[in-house]
Amino acid sequence: MRMTGKGQVTIPPAMRRKHGLRPQCPVELVDQPDGILVVKAGKLPSGRRAVAALLRGGKIKGSTQDWLRLTRGDT
Repeated sequence: MRMTGKGQVTIPPAMRRKHGLRPQCPVELVDQPDGILVVKAGKLPSGRRAVAALLRGGKIKGSTQDWLRLTRGDT
């Protein structure tokens, strides 16, 4: 498939039926290191959605303690 000039793509009908994607159904785009993952909104656990949004699918650098300090606001 190809993306239009407006950035739109068409999900094939068989895939829409299989995954319950109906007109006006909300979907989310999750940035992954090797592409974009399209998921039905609400199907991705909230914790995983938050981590994906924060990390944008990238690799984590630093230790767990570094990330805890960062997320808790400790310096």
